Amino acid sequence: MSSTCVPPAPPTGGTLSEDAGIRRGALDEAVPEALLAAAYASALGLPTLLLVGDADPLADREALVRTAKSLPCARLSAVRDAHHDVLNDMQRRSVAAEIVTFLETLCNELVPVGTVDSGAW
Repeated sequence: MSSTCVPPAPPTGGTLSEDAGIRRGALDEAVPEALLAAAYASALGLPTLLLVGDADPLADREALVRTAKSLPCARLSAVRDAHHDVLNDMQRRSVAAEIVTFLETLCNELVPVGTVDSGAW
């Protein structure tokens, strides 16, 4: 694995209130149009992992499927029996493994590091 694929360790010991880039109430503000345009521009071609709980009452699963299909390099992973916050749901270890697999695939030039050739449960 290339060392360029390993993200830097997050800072520790601080709090959000000490971060000058964080403002109280900012989530109530509209997202700047330029940022939205950049996020939705499929020309970017950035690999994207979309995670959704299949029991999420807030997520529009059909819209997520359409979004994943519209992006040039996207993977939509549905987490069985998970709700809105899949990283903190009962299946959080499986979700973490999915994220690691996605990152390993990015580091391997978008070739999955493992595949299932056959299976019978």
